[in-house]
Amino acid sequence: MDINAQEDLCLKEGEEFSFMPLSSSQLPHPTIKESVTFFGGSFYPFHQGHRACLDLCPEKNIVVVMDRNPQKEIRDFLPYDEYIIIKSQLKNTPYLVYPGFLGSRKTNPTCTWLPLVTIAEKNLLMGDDSFMNFLTWQSPEIILEAITKLYVVPRNFSLEECRNQQKKLNKINPRVKIIFLDDHPFKDISSTKLR
Repeated sequence: MDINAQEDLCLKEGEEFSFMPLSSSQLPHPTIKESVTFFGGSFYPFHQGHRACLDLCPEKNIVVVMDRNPQKEIRDFLPYDEYIIIKSQLKNTPYLVYPGFLGSRKTNPTCTWLPLVTIAEKNLLMGDDSFMNFLTWQSPEIILEAITKLYVVPRNFSLEECRNQQKKLNKINPRVKIIFLDDHPFKDISSTKLR
């Protein structure tokens, strides 16, 4: 199947997520109603470290948001194939996988879509590497205004370094609750190394 057909399938599968900005569905999502936690990345490949992040999070209405990372060149990435792999790995879990952005044929910075999500409480889940780089993201203040909680999973940084970053983010929006999660044995696994 060629890349265009795969992108079209991703868009079609993303339609069931009525609360997402690219969806034209008018039907309410069967499981996500009042609160959702987003876990974004390219996940190429999805690995035990990613799964540990999901399992550590106390929220269970988690949507894995697959997207292309403009800072990473991935030549052999086939969007629908990767979506099916991740979806099968998360079968029989409460976690959902959103492939719609893989079909949009462009990157989708979090600040452009997260405020448009039609769920009352929006949260983010991320590794501490993303957390420590958060202020370099496009329009971090817009993202912080749109969320209620930010869950951080340990990976590369000390708790003290993360607490210093927490202070910076809470200066931008003091109402965002930043929650540091427990350690896990898979934090040294990297998709880049696995590729």
